[in-house]
Amino acid sequence: MIKQTPGKIFLSDQRGQVQTPQLNRYSTLNFEHYFDEHKTPLGRLYAVNEETVGGFQTVEYRAPRASHVILIPVTGALDFIFHTGSLATVDVEELFVYTVAAGSTFEIRNPYPVQNISYLQLWVSAEEPEVKPRARVFGFEFSALENQLHELVPGVSKATTLPFSLHLGKFDGRKEATYQLKRKDSLIFTFVLAGAFEVEGRLLHEKDSLALWELEEVELEALSNNALVLVLEVAQSALL
Repeated sequence: MIKQTPGKIFLSDQRGQVQTPQLNRYSTLNFEHYFDEHKTPLGRLYAVNEETVGGFQTVEYRAPRASHVILIPVTGALDFIFHTGSLATVDVEELFVYTVAAGSTFEIRNPYPVQNISYLQLWVSAEEPEVKPRARVFGFEFSALENQLHELVPGVSKATTLPFSLHLGKFDGRKEATYQLKRKDSLIFTFVLAGAFEVEGRLLHEKDSLALWELEEVELEALSNNALVLVLEVAQSALL
């Protein structure tokens, strides 16, 4: 009998939806006013949102705990406004990580007058009381993602002291990849941005996600062309 790795699937059509005049949000896990008893945090990972913001609209956020906020623009650039009022523009082919203390606020603004923007937003708990506000930008090119899992955030290094690493990959149909965990006690979270994949024997369609634990490597296979997947490894104790 083939041993199946422990895990949990989060289907796209079971995400929580919140609509306001400013945005349309789909939440894989509980976030702000959305709550489901089955969508509790996955260790340090406690929010996964796909958000669309209308032209010239601004959305305000408050960190409920010390956090690393990960932003990945999908369509269009976004303006990130710090609590001081200063601004950073995050473009497509960039990944933005903002480390904030509990209670800190920030805003995300759509800089375009008519065009909607969309982005993926993930929140990972940070260590207290050592948290100091810090912004990091990790650039990449889509060509580097072709048929491989490309490392965007390497985890702990001289440049980053983060409890997670993040990879993106864009695959042709039937192409395979294997991700080797940095730590055996880490949690793995995969999110399918486009197309379909089989990940550790589970079928995932677009915007589905999968959490896995108690494993040393993750095997995935693309089931469609131009299939795009995010793989996040989150340390559950010490840093990676």
